[in-house]
Amino acid sequence: MFFNARSAVLQTLSSVNFINWGDNNIAKAAAAFANQPQYWQDFSTLFNSDMLKQRRQGLKTDVNANEIAQYVANSKNKPMAALNWLLQKGFLPTQIADSFAISSGGSTFYRNRIKTYVKEGMDIKDAEVKAFEDFQELAEETQQSSRPDLISQQQASPLGRLILAFQNTPMQMTRLTKKAMQDLVNGRGDARANISRIIYYGTVQNLIFYSLQTALFSLAFSDDEDDKYEETKEKKRVRILNGMLDSLLRGTGVGGAVVSTVKNVIIKLGEQEKKTWNKDTSTPLVEALNLSPPIGSKARKFNSAQRSWNYNKDVIKEMETFDIDNPIWDVVGNLVSATTNAPMDRVVGKTKNIREALNDNNENWQRVALMLGWNRWDLGIKSEKIEGVKTVIKEKKKAASKEKAKIKKAEKKKELEIKNKAVIEENKIKSKEDGMCSAVNKSGNRCKSKAVNGGFCTVHEKVEQNTTGKQTQCKGKRTNGKRCGMKTSSKSGYCYYHD
Repeated sequence: MFFNARSAVLQTLSSVNFINWGDNNIAKAAAAFANQPQYWQDFSTLFNSDMLKQRRQGLKTDVNANEIAQYVANSKNKPMAALNWLLQKGFLPTQIADSFAISSGGSTFYRNRIKTYVKEGMDIKDAEVKAFEDFQELAEETQQSSRPDLISQQQASPLGRLILAFQNTPMQMTRLTKKAMQDLVNGRGDARANISRIIYYGTVQNLIFYSLQTALFSLAFSDDEDDKYEETKEKKRVRILNGMLDSLLRGTGVGGAVVSTVKNVIIKLGEQEKKTWNKDTSTPLVEALNLSPPIGSKARKFNSAQRSWNYNKDVIKEMETFDIDNPIWDVVGNLVSATTNAPMDRVVGKTKNIREALNDNNENWQRVALMLGWNRWDLGIKSEKIEGVKTVIKEKKKAASKEKAKIKKAEKKKELEIKNKAVIEENKIKSKEDGMCSAVNKSGNRCKSKAVNGGFCTVHEKVEQNTTGKQTQCKGKRTNGKRCGMKTSSKSGYCYYHD
C-alpha cells in the first residue's frame, strides 16, 4: 500500500455503499447532493469526526496493518521507527481516499437519515446523534474494520491470521451478502433492498473493482482489433472473473481460501502445460503459497525477481547499471522488498510510472492512468529503451548465429575433404583396373564417369587456371555444332567438359 495511488482510486468506489431503497435511495441522495452548501457542511462534519480521524491516524482499517504499526511504534530500534514513519506516509493516499469515500457517500445518508428521525418526532440534536450512529455502523460494516464484533473467530485465530490476513473487506462483504440472502428467504426487511445487496455486494462491486484493477478500460482506447487485441481482452476477462470468484471464496473463510488456492494451482498447472517453451514450474508452487497472503506476497516477489533476471539478463548486461529502466532494478526492488519489507519495488515502479507519465509519446489517458498507479503492463505500454536494446541484442545474436554457422560449415567441409582424400587414394588404385574416375561426388559416392588422365574424368580433373581468375565462355562446341554456354576460368579456355 506504500504510496499506492491506484488503491486510493479504487477505495473511492465504496462511496456508493450508503445508497439504499429507503430514505437514501438514488433520488433522495441526488436531492441531498444538489443542496451543495448543506452537502459540503455534512461532508466536513463527517470527515473531521473522531471516527474518521482515528481511521486516518491509527491505520486501524485492517487487523494486520494495525498490529504491524503498533509493534514497530513500540520498538526501540530507531532505524525501524524511521521505516515505520515512511510506511505511515505511504498509507496516506489510501487513508485519505478511505475518509473521502465514507464522507462523500455518507453525507447524503447522514442528512436524509436526520430528516427521517425529525419526521418521526425526534429533536434535531438527538436526530443528528442517532443519524451519525447509523452512519458509523453502516460505514464499519461496509469498510475495512478491526472492530472485534466485525471480526470472525476464524480471523482472530492463529490459523486465520495466517490464511485470512488482509481479508477483512471480502469477509465483511460476504457476511452482508449472506445476511441479505437469509433475510430474503425468511421474509425479513425489504425484499428489493435484500436483492440489491446480494447483487451489489456479491457481484457488481467485485466486477467494478477487478475491471478497474486490471485496467479493462485500456481496451476502449485501442484502435487495433486483431488477434493480439482479442487475446488481451480474453486474458483480462479471465483475470476479472477469477478475481471475483477468489474474493467470494476467501470471504467465506479458511475453507474457501483453500478451495480458491487449489483452483488457482490447477489453473497455473494447466497454463504451464500448454506452453511449448519458457515453462515456469515454480508458478504453481507460488500459487500454492498464496494460501497465506503474507507468505504468498514474499514468494511472488522472489519469483518475480528470478523471472525478471532470467528473461532480461541479456538486456541487463547491455544497459547502463544506474538507468532506472534497466530491469536489474526490478530484480533488486523485489528482492529488497521480500527480504526487508522496505517497499523498494514500489519506489522503482512509481519512479518508472512518473517517467512514462511525462513521456509525450504516450497517450493522454495512459499518462493519467500511470500517475494514478496503473502499471505499464496493464496499459499496454512498452519501454522504448528496452525494446531498442532488445532489437540490438536480436541483431547481434542473428549475426553471431550466422558466423557460427559459417565456421561450422567450413569445419565440416574440411573434415569431408580429409575423409574424401583417403577414399580418393583408394579409388586411384581401383581406377587403374576399371578405368573409372577416382573422385567422390557430393553425395559421397564414387564418380561413375570414365577417367581420362591421372585417374580423373574431365569434370574432376584439376586444370591450370588463368592468372586473372576471370570466367569466360567455353571455346568448345556442343554436339549440335553450337558453342558451349558454360563459363570457365581455365587457362585453356575450355570448361571441364571440353578441356
